[in-house]
Amino acid sequence: MYFSTLRDVNTGALLNENFKLTLKKPCSMFKLFLSISFVISFSFSFCQSFNLDDTNINIDACTGCASPGNNTYLNALSDETVYWSIIDVDIPEGWEFSNCFPNCYPIGTTSGELSITSGEQYYLNCHVYPNEIMGEGTITMQISDNKGTVEDVTWSVFIGSASLIENALNQKEILGYYTLEGKKLSEPIKRALMFVVYEDGTSQQIFITE
Repeated sequence: MYFSTLRDVNTGALLNENFKLTLKKPCSMFKLFLSISFVISFSFSFCQSFNLDDTNINIDACTGCASPGNNTYLNALSDETVYWSIIDVDIPEGWEFSNCFPNCYPIGTTSGELSITSGEQYYLNCHVYPNEIMGEGTITMQISDNKGTVEDVTWSVFIGSASLIENALNQKEILGYYTLEGKKLSEPIKRALMFVVYEDGTSQQIFITE
């Protein structure tokens, strides 16, 4: 009855049509917005071929440590080829470094590529060779694919003297000592690389000289 009354008024039919159109427009626009948002979200997730467990990694060791290192993992979300390159190096003169991804490359190799398979994890490591030179620095690797995924990984390195390491050990509660392979030790081993794990959940690679 409401619509019949409107049609009896001059130009009522036009007003009625406009009224119905006004009701439909917001609904149509909202549906369009949802559709665009869904396509954008789906496209982004579809394009992401990998992610990393950690992008900021610490390496702490003494000057007597021959080749301290630390690692993370790349998680493959689709079958793809990824490309890596060292994009920034800020380390003391006399230091050297190498990477494993997952194969280990010789010192001086600063780029490469890797075919990844969906659902697989890939070991990513940086080794530093301080050559008994104390100091600190950073090494940054960039990893990308052909779909637009780009991730930067930075290793922050601190190489101190044995006495500095010992002071750090004395300031924290120690949970245990472990070999580089993860085997727990009953006591620390002299003149060997190992990990010390603290009660606060942190860990550190150490080398005890005496």
